[in-house]
Amino acid sequence: MKGGRWLDQSAVRRGGHQAQAMQKNDKRGARQIISEPPSTRALPLLHANEAVRHWLDHYWTKLKLPAQERLRVAITQDRAEFARWTGRRLNPLALGCYCYLPGAQDDAQAQVTLAHTAGDSTTTLAEHPVIAQLSLFNQEPAPSARPLPITVPRHRHLIFIEPDLLPLGTEVTVAHELIHLADRVRGRPRRHHCHGYDAIAADEAAITGRDPELLRQLLRDETERREAALREARPFKYLYVCPQCGKEYPRVRRYPRPVSCGACDRAYNPKYLLVLKEAHDAEPATLV
Repeated sequence: MKGGRWLDQSAVRRGGHQAQAMQKNDKRGARQIISEPPSTRALPLLHANEAVRHWLDHYWTKLKLPAQERLRVAITQDRAEFARWTGRRLNPLALGCYCYLPGAQDDAQAQVTLAHTAGDSTTTLAEHPVIAQLSLFNQEPAPSARPLPITVPRHRHLIFIEPDLLPLGTEVTVAHELIHLADRVRGRPRRHHCHGYDAIAADEAAITGRDPELLRQLLRDETERREAALREARPFKYLYVCPQCGKEYPRVRRYPRPVSCGACDRAYNPKYLLVLKEAHDAEPATLV
């Protein structure tokens, strides 16, 4: 999904680390999104504009993806719909996201895997469902044997594409997410090591025929546009600061629990607790 993370409820929030003990307690009362993936009978599902449809056809052919996998694809440009499909909220800055949803027969072996632009993470990898073989045609089974049930692959490829992208951004994002899909189909899913500079970025440049530096600048520009749109709709109201190094953490909402500075220590450390510096709302606040 950049956000990305694969869509990931980690303890890290914009560089701060939340107390693990309180995080566990908070999960019990936290509102959860119920996963409602699209029915396999409704696939393929394309809730997207013509540009996305065009580049889907173009790069599906260029990546030589199997035609049968196209029947397992669902694409949307609605963040709420994608969150409903996956049961996870997208990173607000995510420009695109790919999610592999294993079928019911895979659930004991794997979890949902998400990969999205800029800062994604992935979970345990999943194998494709196995299709059981039937007896040979006209061959009578042994008296004590039962016919094996037909098992149809139930996995799904779920994709989100940000609707407010520039034309080139739409093309590159579709290609990017299909590279993730191709990796999954070919049995070698990859993690992002550094968006714009890793092997996936090199494949993206090769398949689109674009200069890698152009694509890195495009990612920066699109992220800045997305950030500006978010801030206009939901401006920062709180500003936290680390008293040790001075790093600032702007927030739309208050931190619900103690948070430490990620720059001073990547793990939660009460020595570097953030303190509230500014609050632009009607709630009473103790400022430093």
